[in-house]
Amino acid sequence: MNRETDVLIVGAGPTGLALAVQFVRYGLDFVILDAKETTTPFSRAIGVQARTLEIYDQIGLADGLISLGHTAEKAKFLKGGVVLGEANLSELGVGQSPYPFVLLVEQGAHEDLLYQHIKSEGRDVLWKHKLISLSDDGDGVDVTVQGPDASKFSVHAKYLVGCDGAKSSVRRDLGLTFEGDTVERLFYVADIELDWPHGHDALQVNLGENTLTAFFPLKGENRWRIVGTFPEGHKKDEADIPYEEIEAQIEHDMGVKLDIKKVNWFSVYNVHSRAVDSFSKGRCFVAGDAAHIHTPAGAQGMNTGIQDGYNLAWKLAFVLNGHASEKLLATYNEERLVNARNLLKTTDRFFEFAASEEWLISFVRNNIFPYVFDTALKFDFVKSELFATISQIGISYSDES
Repeated sequence: MNRETDVLIVGAGPTGLALAVQFVRYGLDFVILDAKETTTPFSRAIGVQARTLEIYDQIGLADGLISLGHTAEKAKFLKGGVVLGEANLSELGVGQSPYPFVLLVEQGAHEDLLYQHIKSEGRDVLWKHKLISLSDDGDGVDVTVQGPDASKFSVHAKYLVGCDGAKSSVRRDLGLTFEGDTVERLFYVADIELDWPHGHDALQVNLGENTLTAFFPLKGENRWRIVGTFPEGHKKDEADIPYEEIEAQIEHDMGVKLDIKKVNWFSVYNVHSRAVDSFSKGRCFVAGDAAHIHTPAGAQGMNTGIQDGYNLAWKLAFVLNGHASEKLLATYNEERLVNARNLLKTTDRFFEFAASEEWLISFVRNNIFPYVFDTALKFDFVKSELFATISQIGISYSDES
């Protein structure tokens, strides 16, 4: 079974599926494959920003995704189980976007919405298929694919897009560098059912001396996503940390015992802050985590990957449909590489403020910030700048080349 197609997408996570949805929109022929069995059953990335919803609105998917999620109306700042302050987030982006909020929706549900849209258009993902090799001869890309029964076949594509995550085989085969640093902290994430007195309508942020602990409300009664860090110097291997150690760290940092009813899923991982030296090589491109990874601060990663694909899709459509020369494709690297580098700087700063043990930052975070943040949001300039940055609606390429 040998195949020919316009574009081969390697990876069917949020970036790959959202890219495939755009190809459906533009009428491009494509093949999309993934080594997994199906869409992820876990929550993983949960924050959906306004710019992503604006993109989905163009294809009629925004309302469907919103119905699957939960919007946090406010943020509460806690220390020792006591609320020090709270900020109203419900009007943060009013007047700037039709979606003036951050939507919290589980990645599994998000992926399934995209996947069902693709299937409704008569397309499908080649699940349990993996890339074995690729060769770009300048006129197209020849790929060897291995199926679930270990049989192999060839795909000849005019272009290839690697959306295959942080350990991308496409990036490796293209010889792209992945420069940056490893964050000197172990992160943990857990999906839990928690009964506590702080309500379910707000993002809850615990103010620690040198750790980050944040609770994100998920759709459903008492359902929460916790994201946090172990303190510096925690040297255990991520695979050796049981959930009980995570819960002990949470309760230590919170200063109170939590009534956790159920743990649905948890993971411990190292975080890197890295970006490729180029988003493209020849007829091949990378997008999403294959091109950039960083701390989860600001809920930027998945949204940036989706917007990588959005930027690339219309350009490929113009070229493949004969409306533009291949020179247009060079702008994908020019625009998204600058954006990725800026993204790493922004998320690094967010994380530094949220978890640094440097005394001045810690003092401001714990003793000033929770009391003044809501007041600061009443100033239009502050509100506008913050929403434009977090929502990604403020990204512009006019001065970037």
